[in-house]
Order: sequence, then structure tokens, then C-alpha cells
Amino acid sequence: MNTAVPALAVMLGGLLPALLATLRGRPADRLAGLIVTGPLVTLALALLAAAYGRPAYLDVALVLALLSFAGSLVFARFLSRTL
Repeated sequence: MNTAVPALAVMLGGLLPALLATLRGRPADRLAGLIVTGPLVTLALALLAAAYGRPAYLDVALVLALLSFAGSLVFARFLSRTL
């Protein structure tokens, strides 16, 4: 059995609380959820690329890592103006 699939299941289990924090809660909690969700999804896509031998998933993971970082900065800047 491939070891990437159980690791992916554990990582996606940790993604659920982060998504709930991003979707509900105060703006500061949403920012924290967004900051945690980006790397978790990036690592999940990298594990999918390793498990199934699809390098395209790795490209998507790298683009997502850059976009989630930029999105977190934009949301933090917006949040600092509203508080």
C-alpha cells in the first residue's frame, strides 16, 4: 500500500477545522484559518502528485502556495484597516 494515501487522509482530517475557522467566526479567526488552509492544501496536492505520479498536481500545488501567501497578505492588510 502506498504510504502517501494514509498521510493524505490524516492531513485532510486536519483541514476540516481550518476550513470551518475560515468559513465561520470573527475576521481574525478567518485569517488564521486561511493561513493554515493554504499550506495544508498545498501539501495535500504534493502528496497526490507523489501518490499518483502526476507532476501536474505539483505545479498546481506550487501556484496555490504562491497565491495563498499573497491572499493571506491582502486579507491581513484589509483586516488591519477595518479594526
